[in-house]
Amino acid sequence: MASYKKKGYKKVKVQGGHTDDSFVAKSFESVEDLTVKSEKFLERHQNKIFTGIFIIALLVAGYYFYHQKVVIPKRAEAANALYPAQSLFEQAVDATDEAQQKQLFEQALKGTGGKYGLLDVIDEYGGTPSGNLAHYYAGLAYYHLGQFDKAVSELSKFKSDDEVLHPMALGVIGDSFLQLNQPEDALEYYEKAVKASDNEFTAPMYLFKAGKVALDLYQSKKDDKYLKKARKYLERIDKDYPKSVYAKDAKIYLAQAQYGKQ
Repeated sequence: MASYKKKGYKKVKVQGGHTDDSFVAKSFESVEDLTVKSEKFLERHQNKIFTGIFIIALLVAGYYFYHQKVVIPKRAEAANALYPAQSLFEQAVDATDEAQQKQLFEQALKGTGGKYGLLDVIDEYGGTPSGNLAHYYAGLAYYHLGQFDKAVSELSKFKSDDEVLHPMALGVIGDSFLQLNQPEDALEYYEKAVKASDNEFTAPMYLFKAGKVALDLYQSKKDDKYLKKARKYLERIDKDYPKSVYAKDAKIYLAQAQYGKQ
């Protein structure tokens, strides 16, 4: 490596016509010192550095291989396993005969004809998108079967950013708590459902349910905080969603909330 020689540098003029030899010299010496130290560091640690780079390369390649050969096929397999149970669930929703509907919901949960049910998909493919979606369908199936504790359990495990499915899951948890005679918990989840999305379908529905439950809580507990909530939620329907199917009934309950009585 070429070394720096003081007498070879060019003098720099500064204000007043003087030259600052020491400043330029020290600058070059600092650069040279840093370069030498860097080279020595690389010499001392080159094996560790190359090993680290090799390990990172292996991790990247391993992740790519795992994603392509394991994750993607697993997700496809999970989606195929979910499809029959999902179809049974949809048939149950459309069924008009109560006994048939119950049977179809149970088959959707447990499977039939050698096909996976929703609970099997959850157990086998819980870490996949289809396994996650199976929690949603299982929660709704349990709700329709009147097993509200299980509905709360399954829907609480469902994770989604979807602007409809997310508030729907929270809302059905609220419905389940209402069926379990836990109105305070129901109100909490209706409020969460409202916050989860402001779309035209779910927002007015859960604003209405929240307002109605809050009014019922006020009438039973005579706590003004519930009356304030009832007014707030019912007024928002009238203001933000005047064309929703809940707007007319919201005005009726709002009139009760305005006077704090039935």
